[in-house]
Amino acid sequence: MSVERFMQQMAEEERGASVPAASAVWWRLEFRRRFEAEQRATRPIRIAAAAGYAGCVIAAAVLSARFGPVIPIAIGVHVILTVAGAARALRSSSR
Repeated sequence: MSVERFMQQMAEEERGASVPAASAVWWRLEFRRRFEAEQRATRPIRIAAAAGYAGCVIAAAVLSARFGPVIPIAIGVHVILTVAGAARALRSSSR
């Protein structure tokens, strides 16, 4: 491609370009400013939430390693008692 052809192509592309309205540029900048301010303000909350989730995962891993076989049995007993209690409540309310 020759330099002259390249320059002509660039000139044609520039003629078709349009500049956005000032209000649209201002709106985008204002939106971006507010978004960045919100991100800065909520960063400590997001960090604390991530640390809380990580702590829960670590605690679950430690408890699972320590009481591994006991936990499924306890959950199973809890589910059975909950279902039995719900069934009893439904039976007594239908009478």
